[in-house]
Amino acid sequence: MAEASCFLIKNGKIIDGTGNPWFYSDILIEDGKIKAIAPRIQNREAEQIIDASRLIVCPGFIDIHTHSDYTILISRGENVLAQGVTTHVVGNCGFSLTPLHPTLLKDDKSLEAFRNMLGILEQDVNYFTLDEYLEDAKKRGIPVNLVPMIGHSTIRMNAMGLENRKPSTEELTLMKNILKEELERGAFGLSTGLDYPPGSFAKTEEIIELCKVVKEYNGLYATHIRGFAFGLIKATKEAIKIADTGVPVEINHFKPFGFWRGKGKIKRAQELVEKARESGLDINFDVFPHASNSTFLFAMIPPWIYLSEEKVDIPRAVEFLKKSRTDTNLKEKIYKEMNVIARSFLDITDEEGWKKVFINAPNSKRYNGRSVFQNAREYNMDPREVIIDVLIEQNGAVSGTYLSIIPKDNILTITHPLTMYASDGRIIPEEQAGYFPNPYCNGTFTRILSKYVREEKLLPLHDAIRRMTSYPAQKLNLKDRGLLREGSWADIAIFDPHEVIDKATYEEPRLYSVGIHYVFVNGKPAIFNKEFTGIKAGMPIKRPT
Repeated sequence: MAEASCFLIKNGKIIDGTGNPWFYSDILIEDGKIKAIAPRIQNREAEQIIDASRLIVCPGFIDIHTHSDYTILISRGENVLAQGVTTHVVGNCGFSLTPLHPTLLKDDKSLEAFRNMLGILEQDVNYFTLDEYLEDAKKRGIPVNLVPMIGHSTIRMNAMGLENRKPSTEELTLMKNILKEELERGAFGLSTGLDYPPGSFAKTEEIIELCKVVKEYNGLYATHIRGFAFGLIKATKEAIKIADTGVPVEINHFKPFGFWRGKGKIKRAQELVEKARESGLDINFDVFPHASNSTFLFAMIPPWIYLSEEKVDIPRAVEFLKKSRTDTNLKEKIYKEMNVIARSFLDITDEEGWKKVFINAPNSKRYNGRSVFQNAREYNMDPREVIIDVLIEQNGAVSGTYLSIIPKDNILTITHPLTMYASDGRIIPEEQAGYFPNPYCNGTFTRILSKYVREEKLLPLHDAIRRMTSYPAQKLNLKDRGLLREGSWADIAIFDPHEVIDKATYEEPRLYSVGIHYVFVNGKPAIFNKEFTGIKAGMPIKRPT
């Protein structure tokens, strides 16, 4: 089977990604592509025959927003293949593995922040250009296709480190030239993380100038909008203003968490996007189905602790937290401000509320994999002390999963006509013990298929699949993926619509989804009859010119 290059899928219900309902047909795969789609294709043309009776056959899912930049290089991709995913878009929220120019490599603090954001374990992962990154991906072998974006924060660190100020004319020109070079090498566009330093230091005008370059190359602008600083409405208006340059805009994980919770804000923000589209702007959004988000645990700490001289300074922050152990006044000040953050971000008003925060600190045997509340109870600690202690213990390299979203608000986005689905997660290396991610890493697409299609019947199956396949392919301008068409690459998922379900929970987030019977990546079987094959058939993809 591993050597076969010709497969015949028979008797399946074909949902081709267009949004049309299913129809019966056979599909012939040959040399990585779909050779034929027709009823009753003759068996003699195939080396392997798959009986897909009672199963759905559809395009492999395209995850338009992931953070698999590094982990795609060192994993078999089982947690995403088990969801039917065949393509990951990387370089999101303003951080990408390239470009790492020599000037950045000399800035230890910038490089440390960069590595922490992307979860890099290997010290020799340094790519000066996109070409070097994609070539290494091809050499190592990757489990799914890789679509690269270029991160604004990465570009900014190249030009001006972690400084919180407006770039000089020379620095902005350098940023634009770096972006232009990476777009010419095949990057699909620019991403921003406007809630994360150093991307959060940029004014709107800086992003507009960079997006003018993106527009020249028919690229995409994808943004984690400035929610904490602006609030949902103002942040959405900023994204629309940037779209007015003519660049296509994708608002990532458009969710009503934290300060955005309730009060109809998500509906008003959606209406702003709808009006922008009516005026001719190419803007839409994606969302994940879980009522939670993940980010650094420093999100629960007052910002002045980790900002020094208008720069991000994690070592300084850790020293501040250590000092609070003996300085009663400092401790009380930090605790008081943590209460404000917890209340506004997560509606935490008492100790029980800290059940909403889970700690992901793989190197911490004491705290990892449990909620702040659980740790506080076991060790007889104040919940705020737990957060401070684990940040000190791990030198700040700790993330958290936050139950921060009101589910009924999230459903407004899940069912909105402009929504496509994306995980905001990453491929998780199978041998990476102790990693405690958000369950959306293992269950975004299967959760849509099970909970919102099959159980709650909020979406028809063919429309849900369109939002996972041809819709993101259209946004990325991928001409030969996202649809089952003769001549297209054979990225295909085959699943049982009655069986498919996500298994990952907040307590056990590493559990794989079930119900996906076959997954083909570029015509090669990554899952065959429910078993992982270990075949790495993914391709680095460059932007169509």
